[in-house]
Amino acid sequence: MNKLVLLTIASILVIGCGGKAVKPPTDVRPVSHEVREVESSSSAESLLRATGKGPNVKYAIADAKKAAIWFLMHAGTKPLLKTKDEKQAIKNVEEKLYSDVGVYIRHTSDLKSKKKSGNTTIVEVVVKVDVAMLKEFLIDNGVIKSSEEILENLGLPAISIVAAENSADAAIAKNTLGEYLSDRDLEVNVVEQSGKLSNIVGKLARLGGNTDPAYAWALEAGSEVYIEVKVNLEEGRVSGVKTKKASVTAKAFETSTGRQLGSTTGHSSERSSSGHDALVQEAANGVADKLISQIRKKWLKESKKGKWFKLVALTSASDATKIDKALYKTLKTLPAAKVKRLAAGKTTFQYQVRVKEIANAFELLDSLSNKYKGPGEITRELESGTLLVIKAGAGDIDIDFD
Repeated sequence: MNKLVLLTIASILVIGCGGKAVKPPTDVRPVSHEVREVESSSSAESLLRATGKGPNVKYAIADAKKAAIWFLMHAGTKPLLKTKDEKQAIKNVEEKLYSDVGVYIRHTSDLKSKKKSGNTTIVEVVVKVDVAMLKEFLIDNGVIKSSEEILENLGLPAISIVAAENSADAAIAKNTLGEYLSDRDLEVNVVEQSGKLSNIVGKLARLGGNTDPAYAWALEAGSEVYIEVKVNLEEGRVSGVKTKKASVTAKAFETSTGRQLGSTTGHSSERSSSGHDALVQEAANGVADKLISQIRKKWLKESKKGKWFKLVALTSASDATKIDKALYKTLKTLPAAKVKRLAAGKTTFQYQVRVKEIANAFELLDSLSNKYKGPGEITRELESGTLLVIKAGAGDIDIDFD
């Protein structure tokens, strides 16, 4: 009898202490999808505050980690999965991925909150996720393509990073963005905006009606895309303590057309600090991944149609009309050409042309030279990225931007 009483008491204690076995969820995918980004500390890691749901705390935390992985792939401003094909392909490896999400989690905080809703435990934790490792999984399993594969098939743009206003803070933001984009296998040039622009580039910028100094520096650098960076610094007080914060706004443009490819702003946290340097870096990191996602999406979409070039032709007044017509006809004969005639003066003509099978300004010049049937011949004045400046006609032609 005594043994029976003891066994009964022990059973009650075990049940009361939560010793009853809890079966794990049968579906490995996350129950919760409630996640927000705390900080993008680098191109390789992301800090997220995630909500998890489960029959107890253990399973709820596990669900929060899965929710963080789901968020990085599907949600937020910089999802890893961008196309319909990629979102379909992930379904084939979801069980493999979510069965072992712990390998992508670098740190999990203590519980930030905990509550019950019926039989469901709901928790909040902050997790640091190895984004680079997650991306490798997606590439290795054929869900997304690597940058190298995209580059081989379509070609990613050469990017220049320039400042709207040249300053020490802008230099920090430019360098931070440059490091981030380079980590993503992009060809990046952080432009040192010192010294003088070449005379011809300065005149070209004014001729196009674009007086933005960032545009002129992008032309000088010969980039296909340029990112214009602007830094804003603020100071305040919280509970009597002086605080600082920073924001970085970055806009990406296609150099040849001026078409905007993306725009976003990143913010640092507001905190007590002796300077703004670390805050500017934090804000720039917040910008980088969002902007590269926008550039990648638009550039790859447009690259399938061809590449845009800006062509400026200089000629003599006597031959101008004939050369203008001959050049336009020649441009129309290029592979899959779409030609826009932007402006014309007495001796200067501007075109935008989108073509396939032509990778750079040198190849464009070669094609034009072989096909041109107008007065005189075509000679190169300036070749830089997607910009080509030529002289067309016979005899000496002075560079005169009318």
